[in-house]
Amino acid sequence: MTRINFPVPVLRALVLILFISCTGLAAHSQKGPQLVNLRCDNATNPLGIDASNPQFSWEYTSAARNFRQTAYEVIVAESPEKLAAATATWTSGKIESSRSSGIVYQGPALESRKKYFWKLTTWSGKTEIKPAANADFEMGLLHQSDWSGDWVGFPSGWIGRVHYFRRVFHFGKEVAKARAYMAGIGYYELEVNGKKVGDHVLDPATSDFSKRVYYSTYDIKPFLTKENVLVVAVAPGWYGMPKLRMQVEITFADGTQEIINSTSVRNVTLGPVISAGILDGEAYDARQEKPEWNLPSDTIIHGLPNQTWGVAPVVEPPGGIMSAAQLEPIKVVESFKPVSVKEVLPGVYVFDAGQNMAGWAKIRVKGTKGEKITMKFSETLYENGTVNQENLRTAFATDTYIMKGGDTEEWEPRFTYHGFRYFQVEGLKTKPSLNDYTVRRVRSDVEPAGKFNCSNDLLNRINQMVARTEASNLHSIPTDCPQRDERMGWMNDLTVRIEQAVYNFNLHRLYAKFITDVGDTQGKEGDIKDTAPYKVGGVPADPVSASFLLLASKSYEYYGNTEIITQHYTKMKGWVDFLDSRSKDGIVEYSYYGDWSPPAEFGQKGAAYGAISVNTPGPLMSTGYYYYTARLMSEMAAVVGKTADQKKYADMAATAMKAFNDKFWDEKVGGYGSNNQSCNSFAVFLGVVSKDRLPRVIDNLVKNVEQYNYHLTTGNLCTKYLLEALTENGRGDVAFRIATQTTYPSWGYMLEKGATTLWERWEYETGGSMNSHNHPMMGSVGSWLYKYILGILPDVASPGFDKFTIRPYILSGLDFANGEYKSVKGLVKSSWRKINGSVVMDITVPANSVATVYIPTKDAASITANKKKITGDKSIRFLRNEGESAVYEVGSGDYSFTSKW
Repeated sequence: MTRINFPVPVLRALVLILFISCTGLAAHSQKGPQLVNLRCDNATNPLGIDASNPQFSWEYTSAARNFRQTAYEVIVAESPEKLAAATATWTSGKIESSRSSGIVYQGPALESRKKYFWKLTTWSGKTEIKPAANADFEMGLLHQSDWSGDWVGFPSGWIGRVHYFRRVFHFGKEVAKARAYMAGIGYYELEVNGKKVGDHVLDPATSDFSKRVYYSTYDIKPFLTKENVLVVAVAPGWYGMPKLRMQVEITFADGTQEIINSTSVRNVTLGPVISAGILDGEAYDARQEKPEWNLPSDTIIHGLPNQTWGVAPVVEPPGGIMSAAQLEPIKVVESFKPVSVKEVLPGVYVFDAGQNMAGWAKIRVKGTKGEKITMKFSETLYENGTVNQENLRTAFATDTYIMKGGDTEEWEPRFTYHGFRYFQVEGLKTKPSLNDYTVRRVRSDVEPAGKFNCSNDLLNRINQMVARTEASNLHSIPTDCPQRDERMGWMNDLTVRIEQAVYNFNLHRLYAKFITDVGDTQGKEGDIKDTAPYKVGGVPADPVSASFLLLASKSYEYYGNTEIITQHYTKMKGWVDFLDSRSKDGIVEYSYYGDWSPPAEFGQKGAAYGAISVNTPGPLMSTGYYYYTARLMSEMAAVVGKTADQKKYADMAATAMKAFNDKFWDEKVGGYGSNNQSCNSFAVFLGVVSKDRLPRVIDNLVKNVEQYNYHLTTGNLCTKYLLEALTENGRGDVAFRIATQTTYPSWGYMLEKGATTLWERWEYETGGSMNSHNHPMMGSVGSWLYKYILGILPDVASPGFDKFTIRPYILSGLDFANGEYKSVKGLVKSSWRKINGSVVMDITVPANSVATVYIPTKDAASITANKKKITGDKSIRFLRNEGESAVYEVGSGDYSFTSKW
């Protein structure tokens, strides 16, 4: 090895360079708090919003403990230059607050089509913090008068077919900006010059088209050349008859503009999608593909109309206002291979996706021209291994592909989706390979929010089953099922589903959209309907539909969204006032579903699929929810400063509470109603049980659970309240035994029977009745895992996780639990484990948040924080001792507590 001798001055210089480099890296790794995830209306740099008062939010990353924002300022301007020059459209001014979500724009009216830029400055004490880059948002078409084009279609023929609308356009000038505002109902896809625009599928979002039609905004500038052709395929979807309304606005560098609207799109024809139905599936004939459509010329059309091309007339509008789709679009969110394929009969191949889900299959095949392949989808199989579609009822759920022949062909549907685990392929001339079939998971592209894991693998599998079921039922509305002839937004299910869903996914935008859909069902007397958008169900809705108010209340609690309360305040009042009008002496008698679908032996035989509870009175449930909604209305009135309403609904709730106790309390037995699990747990959840009665009620609740060998007897609603009432009142051990059962009825029983998603009933049923195998209404156990095992709870007094609680219940059946929740402040982590007579509890509090932490302990003096006596850490504030916990307040950062247990 050759040795190099450097002169001393050179060595000194090298040492200095090394020192500067190392200290620079150290300084870089110890950066102060950073602003991240700047959002407008809960989206990053959104395009085409129509909120008149959009909301701003942001998060921080910070390695330092106890970081707290003390002030913020938001500035909005029409250009980056005006932002820099401080010639703003609006400034919030410097606001002394730790809030970092739900900051409402309060400036001059925003203008259609205009792009706005916003910058943020925050402070922590005297330290000023700015993000690495500013953010922006662009408005859509804010006024109905902004739409210049009519609705077009082809109503006189081609019924039930997909219609293809085509328009050629040319220009010789440089394009500065190009936007396409699109609404094709039921579903549509836009192509420009042969390329699909965007990655949305099943657009637009579902709505009551007579009240509201959602449109999407696309930036199509990257797709344009001097000569262009636009093709829009419109399928019947939920509407039934394809109709198109669109507006393409092209702004040139010289300031001039060209508008191409739907009224000018007159060429319409049929194409390779020969049928498409949400329920029945899609049929595609590749022989009908027309590559020449993508040529930017009308010379391919010889005379109009002719045998191929028709003239698209102006058609009757659906009736609804045009609204921007301010929610995550439906997308293909995951692709994976089936786990197996079997030839169950000669030429009949059944693929197993390995899990029940929502989406479709993508195929890769090679064959002769005209060769037809069919794919039938199902959740279950017959004994001979073929697909069992009986529980789909009238849904055909079959996709068909006809080959064009020649090279290998790839295809997937565009205007349908299926709920399935299995798909049966017929018509192949050769045996298929797993590699030639891809399972495509399709849902609203909402961000996953939670993770859960514990020492009991059954609970982990239950959690996965719940999350998978929820994911299968997010298709611009929270549906009840993804497979049969229904797929609707049932309000009664949602009442107990909301919290579970919020822990699993970020539903800030989807819920803000869906509450609008619910409001669109409202009648003149304030009544809402059982489903939204309304298709079937009771009118008025069952009183258990507290979900209307919970959509707003929980969005405020979890996301810090005050505006959702303000926007829907009048309609929510209308629903509560309607229930009040149907009450007599504080009791609401009418009921359709109540605690729906308990185990079969507790259901009414021969009526409503046997799903109405025999032992849980409908009026008890209806009156309880009347009280609950009045209380929620009072609380939300306080949030928005409506003091008169706050008192009005508090008084209404007090009247209902008294009536509930007077009518349904049974002093002799010490319980409510029939003294069953549903009646008593519901009363405890509502908080209507007095302190002197509570021990008797809990005792009766436990005895009833023991009577049924630690199995539940509840339906979709009271299952949630059963676990929570027991856990909060010192009997978490009983709740745990219920949750971990593997015999009927239980979640474990579903898993033992091969379920990968939740069933609609506690029983395993496959016939053509109420037998969905992908139904989230029984999934409230999911929120129990996050709220009680991990102990992650928002604080409604400091919404949006400005302050929150971590209070895990250390149950004897568990050795450890860990998980996280992605809040609007950042990632919350909670974990605990038992080690040699101690509990070690590790938590993460996100920057700009404060947590109240319940440290489980048998000896408060034994508690250490990060291996040091907790009393020596001045950044941790002792609050009180409560039960078997010592309660502390901590700021942001990572903490590890150890205590005797």
